[in-house]
Amino acid sequence: MNTAEALIKLLEDDGVKHIFGHPGEQILPFYKALKDSSIEHILTRHEQGAAHAADAYARSSGNYGLCISTAGPGAMNLVMGVATAFKDSVPLLVITGDNDYSKKDEDIFQNSPINSVFENITIKSFHPSSGKSAIFNLIEALVMLHKYPKGPVHINLSKDVLLEGIGLDDVDLKEMIDSFGYDIFEGIDSNLEIFDEKISSFDDSHELVDVFDDHFIYYGGKLVLDDDFSKNFNSFSKNNASDVDNNINLAIDKFKLSRKPLVVVGNGIVWGKAIDKLSNFVSKTWVPIATTFHSKGIISESDKLNLGIVGLRGTSLANYAYENSDCILVLGARLSERTIASCRYGDVKDKIIHVNIDDDCLKGNIDISMDASDFLDLLLRKIESKDYKNNEFILYNDWINEIYSHYEDLIVDGIDDVEDNYIPLRPPYAINKIINAFNGSYFLSDAGTHTTWTTLLSKNDRFGKLLFSGGFGPMGYGLPASIGVSIAHPYDQVVVICGDGDIQMVIQELATIREYDLNVKIFIIDNSQLGIIRQWEETVYDMDKYQIDLSNPNFAKLAEAYGIDSMRVESRDDLDLAIDEAFSPNHPFLVDVCVCEENIPLPK
Repeated sequence: MNTAEALIKLLEDDGVKHIFGHPGEQILPFYKALKDSSIEHILTRHEQGAAHAADAYARSSGNYGLCISTAGPGAMNLVMGVATAFKDSVPLLVITGDNDYSKKDEDIFQNSPINSVFENITIKSFHPSSGKSAIFNLIEALVMLHKYPKGPVHINLSKDVLLEGIGLDDVDLKEMIDSFGYDIFEGIDSNLEIFDEKISSFDDSHELVDVFDDHFIYYGGKLVLDDDFSKNFNSFSKNNASDVDNNINLAIDKFKLSRKPLVVVGNGIVWGKAIDKLSNFVSKTWVPIATTFHSKGIISESDKLNLGIVGLRGTSLANYAYENSDCILVLGARLSERTIASCRYGDVKDKIIHVNIDDDCLKGNIDISMDASDFLDLLLRKIESKDYKNNEFILYNDWINEIYSHYEDLIVDGIDDVEDNYIPLRPPYAINKIINAFNGSYFLSDAGTHTTWTTLLSKNDRFGKLLFSGGFGPMGYGLPASIGVSIAHPYDQVVVICGDGDIQMVIQELATIREYDLNVKIFIIDNSQLGIIRQWEETVYDMDKYQIDLSNPNFAKLAEAYGIDSMRVESRDDLDLAIDEAFSPNHPFLVDVCVCEENIPLPK
């Protein structure tokens, strides 16, 4: 068995079903092993597309995504998508090929400082020097993705390392990772003897110990984690353990005494597999929740206790509750500038209990570096104890009634055209029709004016039904991301709403969609310009239009060239017909929707 084969076996044993990528010379040993595996490779037409597809696969499924490229230009093409996932804390396993490790510092064909680039946009970037180190690096990466899902983890695999024979043919790699990969890092000291026994059980002569020589040393006859590795998995909090326990008690006491609480939830609830726990907690306490952009629909938006998005372009309910609550419990959210935009952060900071697995983003008065799922367990145990029966936790009916007394209708101008034959169509009218027609589908948006209307007009019955990149916002996310969602949910309909500028950055992925015959419906909001840039030029910088007009192709005919059914829309009747045609099951369809120039409300 060589390194590549062992790595594939580990991924199979970890339950990986799909990998998105594009082959190249230096990564071919990995592809050779992948060819005979149970993992399906999805061939995207560009590495950026592979990263975005893996990102959306993760966001919509709640599991990590996996993307792969070769060295040099292949790895650099992944950067946009990996940076997008990093900014939004999406767990990805990113694998790149590289030239021989022995030549890593030489100026040869396609050599580039891959790890120096990726270490800035990943949680950790590995470059193993041997096959056995590569195995351990993958185990460590999988532990991080399962136990500490804070973003992408990168492994750069040199060609000679992939081809290296490692003599593990008879070793059960699944048993190895199950035995110590996911639990050994919980309470390191108490598990050292167990860990040593596990290693010994694979080989009585301890020949396998050198698999872990980068991370473990023998001390006093026992296998001991080296300092750097130990610190990596023991960095539970900026504070010591007693401070964390103290903060947990303070947080629970503060929450119990609250009469106007608000829970702000982010994607940490998803990665912690805690959506059901959150629903249970809300149903038992009747505490209202608000969501970030990325956790939209984590509880059905038709539920009265879900106040909607808080912050910039948030709902009147969520923003009122945020400003007027007496305790804000933040679970698994970063509290970005968009989330806290409804009022001055200084006015609410003293109310905030911030729980996040990533201690670098904690911003509350009481900060707890902890998985949001584990914190919910503590709260649920508390409310199910005698304390709850003694009404130390209460039902917040009066507070909810107060919030709803400040309800204001969301008014989006343009969703109803005044004239029957308004030509070209107004963007909000077209987008509203699409959202209503495909209600219940997975929706993907991109970057631009259409994203604002899509976010405002969509209502989600569960998490993951509206996906877009909020933190990085690259143009070109929506189309390749739809590939990941469709692969993760093959029996569901996927709808992309994107701009004419967005799609031309990644339009080659139409070939991928057609090759796999994915049930993706693509609606291009076509105003022949970079609309939001034009608006900024005119309204913020007081300048004439400059470099924003686009001479577009006929996107419908272009789709036909790729083998995808399509239609060009210029009127209400055209749009109704196109929507009917797009409902053709299990096949892709593209609609080029011609719209007029129109402004969106810009952030203040």
